Amino acid sequence: MKSKSSHYILTGSTGILGSHILYELLKEIHDQQYEGSVLVLIRSRKEKNSFQRFMELFQENVAPSFLSELDLPRLIANHIRVIDIDIRNTFEATQLLRKEQRYHLIHCAASVNLGSNAGSEDEIRHVNYLGSINLVHGFLKQLHKITYISTAFSTGHRNGVISENYLQQSSTDYRNPYEAYKAKTEWEIKQIAEAHGIAWQVVRPSIICGRLMDHPHHVIPKFLVFYLFGAFFLKAKAAYGHMPIRILMNQHSGLNIIPVDYAAKAITRALALPIQELTVANKACIPNIYTVPTMLEQVGWKQYEFVDQVPGDLNALEKLYYRTVGPQLNEYLQTPAYEFDVTTLLKLMEDLEEPDVKASYMELVNYAVEREFMHVLA
Repeated sequence: MKSKSSHYILTGSTGILGSHILYELLKEIHDQQYEGSVLVLIRSRKEKNSFQRFMELFQENVAPSFLSELDLPRLIANHIRVIDIDIRNTFEATQLLRKEQRYHLIHCAASVNLGSNAGSEDEIRHVNYLGSINLVHGFLKQLHKITYISTAFSTGHRNGVISENYLQQSSTDYRNPYEAYKAKTEWEIKQIAEAHGIAWQVVRPSIICGRLMDHPHHVIPKFLVFYLFGAFFLKAKAAYGHMPIRILMNQHSGLNIIPVDYAAKAITRALALPIQELTVANKACIPNIYTVPTMLEQVGWKQYEFVDQVPGDLNALEKLYYRTVGPQLNEYLQTPAYEFDVTTLLKLMEDLEEPDVKASYMELVNYAVEREFMHVLA
């Protein structure tokens, strides 16, 4: 679908979802007879500069096979510009952009730290909130639209079917600073955009898993959120494999999981449309009574049971679990299953069948276990 303007600024391209949004934008430029451009904002690291990090996105073990149909050298040379920038710092946008051009900002970069301690909150506040507001203000004069990639969990803790229009509702029952600051950032971006006559859009994906539409399937460049659970037990197996563990979990809870390629296609389809709030989630949660045992058994962990409160007499393994992974996942394993209203999403994707994540869950887990949950992209 052709956008009113196919000149984009993209953050988060080295992340899970951001990388796949970039792949879709490259295909869009190809389909538009090589019109349009993407300014990719990437921060250099000590071991790799921004362009090296960008080029890693096209490794064979990461990139979707459809990229082989595109003229990547031409796209990279003529339609992509990699800018080394840390969005948390002030910058002069006029030195980076063509003055006569107006851009569509797709802001996908974020920390996915689900912890609730002071250190986690400080990281989330500086990266996800202050970094986002700084970014928007930095480019404000040359934007015609802002698409902010938030999270389906910015709604906080609710019951029943959750509306697509979170901004019309209030919530104070957030499970962690990640949710709270995502909600705060959504609201402030909306306010800034409307004050300056700029179109805005908030997209809220649920938990992201590996690819299920584009080959090779199951690929994901980083193993986060529910994958962290498996990574913990795989690493702990050598030292603690003989110990049983009691895991805090509501057996009526569930995870709403959506494939990264399905999410990226939905987001890029929505860019040109007057959709202000879009939930990109599965029609139904997968019960944790299935997801958690499956993950444990695939990493070879046999001794476990589920409890409704943290035990008082923790063994060494349990102490480690409730000090590290537990604080990030406990609230989600405790929340009873609920559903999202995905009416707009299903209409947007009506020509594509929603992938069956539950039917593919075992393969998604096996892909991660075979790679020992090691990130492909840093």
